[in-house]
Amino acid sequence: MEVLEPDWNQPKPSPDEAAQMCSRVQLSQVILPEQQFNVFIQSIRKSHRKGGVQLAAFDMEVDPIFDWFASRNRLTEFGVLDALLVQPTIRQAVPELKIPDSLSQGAGFGLSTPFTLDGNLAHALYHGGAYHKQQGDGRNEKELAGAVCNAMFGLRFGEVSRYTSHEPWTPWFRAIAWDSSDIVFDRRIRRLWLVAITDTD
Repeated sequence: MEVLEPDWNQPKPSPDEAAQMCSRVQLSQVILPEQQFNVFIQSIRKSHRKGGVQLAAFDMEVDPIFDWFASRNRLTEFGVLDALLVQPTIRQAVPELKIPDSLSQGAGFGLSTPFTLDGNLAHALYHGGAYHKQQGDGRNEKELAGAVCNAMFGLRFGEVSRYTSHEPWTPWFRAIAWDSSDIVFDRRIRRLWLVAITDTD
């Protein structure tokens, strides 16, 4: 079931209902065979030599309480996004990210525009990390970033929600200028994407 439009007749869930939903809602990891993802991951790892990238996707089951928040672009309210990120399915899918059992201090995610996601990914590819020297005019990086977004959600920018953080919300991050995380939720097919990048000098 799509969550493209809010059900304006549905009452707002309480904080307790949101917490219960986060503990019960089922996520399933998505296998990412597309070549664009492999090229992107290898490129980031090459340019962020003391850090790297984590990329994963998960399909979400239908849940009316989750849908209330997702359809309104309010996944940060009541700590919903933080609670979802510590679910065992996500933690086990990206063990290198070292997601703790809880994010009591919050992961620092805020609502952002999906229309600049490809630009931010291209920026990371082109400028790289601490010891990367950019080359060329950026065309290849911009095209690769666009291909990644196309593989993620078919460039349906108006149908996805994006949440961004620059906080070191797990021990994997180096707590310096190159920390970046994006959560992208595809409201049409109910798919949640996680992209995390870090580096240090």
